[in-house]
Amino acid sequence: MANEDNSVIVGRHAVAQALAEQPEMAGELLLAAGDSGPALGRLAEAARVVGIKVRRAPRARLNELAGGAAHQGVALMMAAYPYADFEQIIAAAQAAGDRALVVVADHIQDPHNLGAILRSAATAGAQGLVMPKDRACPLTPAALKAAAGAASLVPVARVTNLSAAAQELKEAGLWLLAAATRQAPPPWEHDLVRPVALVVGGEHKGVGPRLLSLCDMSASLPLAPGVESLNASVAAGALLFEIVRQRQSGRG
Repeated sequence: MANEDNSVIVGRHAVAQALAEQPEMAGELLLAAGDSGPALGRLAEAARVVGIKVRRAPRARLNELAGGAAHQGVALMMAAYPYADFEQIIAAAQAAGDRALVVVADHIQDPHNLGAILRSAATAGAQGLVMPKDRACPLTPAALKAAAGAASLVPVARVTNLSAAAQELKEAGLWLLAAATRQAPPPWEHDLVRPVALVVGGEHKGVGPRLLSLCDMSASLPLAPGVESLNASVAAGALLFEIVRQRQSGRG
């Protein structure tokens, strides 16, 4: 498991998984001083194979890093994710012209949702993803795992004011499309063969009122009776690929 700020992963299984799937995000492997055995030996060897430093640390230090979790004598220090500058995403979107596509993630809390949205954004050819610094899940190891490598393909920027960032996207020529739960036309009724920023709301409250007021259009996906809403990442994926469909067919 990871600690609260997700800068360290503890536990033998979790560390082994991180070394196998996210070696580029790992910084240093700590093993409890005096502990030994084949499991720790395998972890140390796996770290060395991918070029990660291995050192011994007092058990008290691992206890501190784990914050009460069972660390099993091992902790993996994770490097901070290299977020992009928001202006970098603006520039990439402008360079893409009519194919500009940016995702605005409004206070997504679940790391698996965030990672899945990022993966869909990469597959749809987005130039970037923008998210707020506060009250939103950062790109944690769990989010990066769910993204399945997409974090290396799509720049992600964290901004202080998401509404101000959305306004800048509008000024750069992108049309803001809000993902709505209900009471909005389906996405295929909009012309999405144009520069678009897809605004995806958080799991509980959806797109915030201020941000929603800036959007040029809203779309919702038809749902069967009795179904309240789709998972945020599922809705984002469906809307992104309606944009792709329209662009490939050349019409809305």
